[in-house]
Amino acid sequence: MKKARILTVVTAVAGLLASGVATAGAAQLDEVIGTAHGTVFPGVGVSGTPLLGRFQYHFTGGDHHIRQVAAMPLPQQSAVEVTFADENGDDNYSYLVAHEVVDPAGIVPASFHGTCKGQCTAPLSTRPAGDFVFVLSGFRFGFDNGDHHLDMIGVSESGSQLTVQYKDTNGDDPFTYDVSYAWVPRSRLGFLVSVLNTVHATGTANAAALGGEKVIRGFFLDNTASGDAGDNHIRDLGIEAEATSFNFQYGDDNPADSADWRYLIQYATLA
Repeated sequence: MKKARILTVVTAVAGLLASGVATAGAAQLDEVIGTAHGTVFPGVGVSGTPLLGRFQYHFTGGDHHIRQVAAMPLPQQSAVEVTFADENGDDNYSYLVAHEVVDPAGIVPASFHGTCKGQCTAPLSTRPAGDFVFVLSGFRFGFDNGDHHLDMIGVSESGSQLTVQYKDTNGDDPFTYDVSYAWVPRSRLGFLVSVLNTVHATGTANAAALGGEKVIRGFFLDNTASGDAGDNHIRDLGIEAEATSFNFQYGDDNPADSADWRYLIQYATLA
């Protein structure tokens, strides 16, 4: 598949915005990269259906509690909502959010809004008849009662059931979430792949992946310890698709002394 690349760089002093339209048989990688605090809405320049390709956040001044995380496309506003913030939202962070923007023909976009504690599963009634695959477009998580350590964050689908996780170690804090997704015809996708692995004493990990354009169908990042070690401040959080690998980031200021954690990535290659 031929691919064009559209890049939007957002900083405090300058920006660059290019525009385009995703056409049949092509995908365009639309990225927003910048620094911010709180919630920002960088503009994007590609028309089509956005499918989540990667997201990455990094607190530039050290680790913090977390209250809100978002990588949510807003096609009607030609923007992406990006958030990585504790309760007061005044801490600087860098971010990268990228979507593979594809021709919308045959794709059924949808969204789900809910509230939860710890982990919840809810039925999706939007699946069309025929052979379709769930692909993420974006997500938004926010604790309702202040900021917390982070134990686990995730969103995935199986059998038209949506599962979300957003919690510290005890998992009793209420949160509100939004998930944007698309039912993509199976014929528009190549391989469907799931990778689950455990990471020890480091804040980053790499996993081999198939080549070509890749989109995220589901994921989680999960601290595997219990008790006081079962959650941490957070500095880095991300999943980045590269040419033939995925890079995962999940850690505080000193990930080498943190507990083991595991990741799940479910992805599809574009046909």
